[in-house]
Amino acid sequence: MPDGCDLHLGVRATVTALPEQLLSPPYELRTEMNWIDFSGTANPLGTPPSFIRAMEAALAAGELNYSPDREAHTLRSVLARQHGLPVESFLAGTTVGDMVRAVAQTYQPCTVGVSVPGPVEYALAAGNAGHRVVEITSPAGFVVPDPAAAARHHIAFDAAVLANPGYPTSRLLPLPTLAAYLETCTWVVVDERSIDLTLGGESMVPLVKEHRNLVVVRSLCDPYAMPGIPLSYCVAHPDTIAQIARFYDSSGVPMFAEVLGELALAEREHLERTREFLDTEIPWLQCMLSLVPGIDIYPAEANYVMCAFSSKPDLNLGVANTEELAMRLQLAGFLIRKLEGTPGVPNGKHFCVAVRTREDNEKLIAALREIIVGQ
Repeated sequence: MPDGCDLHLGVRATVTALPEQLLSPPYELRTEMNWIDFSGTANPLGTPPSFIRAMEAALAAGELNYSPDREAHTLRSVLARQHGLPVESFLAGTTVGDMVRAVAQTYQPCTVGVSVPGPVEYALAAGNAGHRVVEITSPAGFVVPDPAAAARHHIAFDAAVLANPGYPTSRLLPLPTLAAYLETCTWVVVDERSIDLTLGGESMVPLVKEHRNLVVVRSLCDPYAMPGIPLSYCVAHPDTIAQIARFYDSSGVPMFAEVLGELALAEREHLERTREFLDTEIPWLQCMLSLVPGIDIYPAEANYVMCAFSSKPDLNLGVANTEELAMRLQLAGFLIRKLEGTPGVPNGKHFCVAVRTREDNEKLIAALREIIVGQ
């Protein structure tokens, strides 16, 4: 029987442990809840009002009666103008995981390195496409090593899935590091779903002109605060996109790809305002979290901060571990993302806090201090 199959059930085993499933109660309950959600990574300034009006108008006009444009002509033409690339450089789809899988299934089975810590969807997408998956880890913290450094630690791979910025590490991908991967790998995917929500992060999209083995995956979900409307796309050299499209079923492209197409270009000011806000709010939240006893933070370059909690022997703290801290916060009306089970994150101490408005961020800090130190 092939590797990766269960001898008793005849089904493929999971490629890695699944991380914690985010709380998602039924719709009728969500409308009655007043929790402040710090577990997601969406734009803290929310969805542009023009997006909401356009979606309402489309629904009222009966757009649901028609099948969506599987080629997403409107959205792709807007993206082409935005990035200065041919329309043929874009392929629209649903989730980031769906886009990574579309790339992975295009190529012959090989060993694919996935950067960790990172979302489990990278490994699932590559593994479900028939590839052997290995984790790209660094002995020096949570910085992605270049291929030479990985090889010195006996981590070998033919292709790679990386992130810019990484989740939950909140670190940007250095250009020299990506250049090294492009030189040594058959194909490289870079997840840039949150690149617009960073401290001056630069996109790798311009590199696709010269590197046919590079595919950048982006999404409208995080930058425009629409996690409930999966809408993502691949950017690559036209020849590469044509090859991916041969093996990709585009029937899942949502109707809103057409509705929001032109607005995605018109609302760039919304992202500029967001970046101005994050330039001050990311450092502020890092500082305030680091001042709470028991909490250690990792440097953040995106709109979320990776933290670790430990109850030190010399401190009389109100909670003993991250599990208890998350539970107490939930009872107080706040949701954070526990990272237990996330590939590459050890020991169950870690959690992630998203950046929200200053008012919400202040409420969270006050709640943390009340729970941990009683003040």
